[in-house]
Amino acid sequence: MGPFRHCCGRCAAATLESMTTSPSSVAQPAAQASAEESLRAYVLEDDPDIAALEADLLRELGYSVVTCSRIVELGDLMAVALPHVLVVDVMLPDGDGGDIAELLRNTWPGIPAIFVSAASRSRLTELEPLGPVVAKPFDIDEFRDAVLAAIEAPSDRWASR
Repeated sequence: MGPFRHCCGRCAAATLESMTTSPSSVAQPAAQASAEESLRAYVLEDDPDIAALEADLLRELGYSVVTCSRIVELGDLMAVALPHVLVVDVMLPDGDGGDIAELLRNTWPGIPAIFVSAASRSRLTELEPLGPVVAKPFDIDEFRDAVLAAIEAPSDRWASR
């Protein structure tokens, strides 16, 4: 079991905050990935239909995609390999995906994140400094444009707050 097998999102967040990584293991933006390295995308989304749609669109863009529906599962994935892009739903059964993504960004800067959610407009506005925000329900082209904006931006564009 990975480091996030805890009782709640707050425990998972506390565990994530205590984790560190060496600079050599930080994921590089898609444009900087080596030719032999497969581009990885992680999708944290609790709605299986939306997760499948997002995964299909990311595969069209050349990513190998792993989906998960809980923050603890994302923690397990991050312990194995870092993604080149991260798609995060905000309202999840075990916590706030935006808060977790911010913690991830503080731990591993440079990983582009796209936020997809039906959260309130004020919550989505709070997340805009961390990466493109796509409100549900979303248009496929809007989601694709958000992914491209996230991965094509300089790695320091989407800084933590």
